[in-house]
Amino acid sequence: MSQGDTNSAAVPHAAEDVHGDDRWLSQHNRFVLDCKDKEPDVLFVGDSMVQLMQQYEIWRELFSPLHALNFGIGGDTTRHVLWRLQTGELENIKPKVIVLWIGTNNHENSADEVAGGVEAIIKLINTLQPQAKIIIIVSRKR
Repeated sequence: MSQGDTNSAAVPHAAEDVHGDDRWLSQHNRFVLDCKDKEPDVLFVGDSMVQLMQQYEIWRELFSPLHALNFGIGGDTTRHVLWRLQTGELENIKPKVIVLWIGTNNHENSADEVAGGVEAIIKLINTLQPQAKIIIIVSRKR
């Protein structure tokens, strides 16, 4: 990336409706409603890696008792998570811990750009949820 270029991984953007059924936006809206109805101690945010966690027994055994919320959406990139967090998914809640697992779907971005997108998410979380400890799960791009 040359000086003056914008890192697309760090620019908030809603996901495209590739299925034609508003699935992504519906999931986001459900997460925003969950923020109004629930009081999570732990919040998981990310892509399908996060989303799929709740299908396993370990979620029910370890995370449900912690009043955890799962805000994972399959296919999400750093820019999608930035948009979601700026658009209501961090309102009305005060989690103690936020677990972030994102970046594996940023196929069009370099590793440095993905890191910049993750850094932008961390800055946003620190601004909106300063009490929360942040855990970042890093995995290589697929």
